[in-house]
Amino acid sequence: MLMHSAFATRRFCQLTSSRFLSTTHLVVNAVGVDRTGIVSEVTKNVVDAGGNVGESQAAKLGRYFSLMMMLQVPSNKLDSFKDAMKKLKNVNTAMFETEAPEQHCTHAAVAYSGVVSLTGADQPGIVHNITSLLARNGLNIKKLKTSEQVAPHGGTTLFEMHCKAEAFEPIAKEFDADKIRSQLEDLGDSLNCDITLKDLST
Repeated sequence: MLMHSAFATRRFCQLTSSRFLSTTHLVVNAVGVDRTGIVSEVTKNVVDAGGNVGESQAAKLGRYFSLMMMLQVPSNKLDSFKDAMKKLKNVNTAMFETEAPEQHCTHAAVAYSGVVSLTGADQPGIVHNITSLLARNGLNIKKLKTSEQVAPHGGTTLFEMHCKAEAFEPIAKEFDADKIRSQLEDLGDSLNCDITLKDLST
């Protein structure tokens, strides 16, 4: 009976202490030539370290695969986790420490939301020109996707871009979606491409 009580006490202490182990929150980006198993290998390292994945996004860019995750691992396993990530075959990883998500989860109210779409011949500076115009008008880019494809006739490379842009409260008095739409159309004329701004309900 005494031995059982001692074991129970020791087990309780182990469980209690594990609840209060400090954790490190990380943003991790893993990029490599696309192949089967990248996500499985990355998440195995997280599990082996006793960690947990929160938000994540993955995308294929050309022949490359990119995985971005917000996760947490026990602080005493941080070094071994980083070493394991460095050993992934043909995958480059970058990571940095951040605050716990709940410490900065407050979001300003969205006053305006819209989708910018572009189609036209590819040329240097398209993305920069559009995003600069949006920034000057107080719009923040929420999501961005671009792609290239060869036109069926003539062999011209067509460029497509879609992005969701938002403006937050308190919105500037001079903010005018129709004015931004007109500026985008003028920019499209100068770049020989079609650029539209579609309002979304907020």
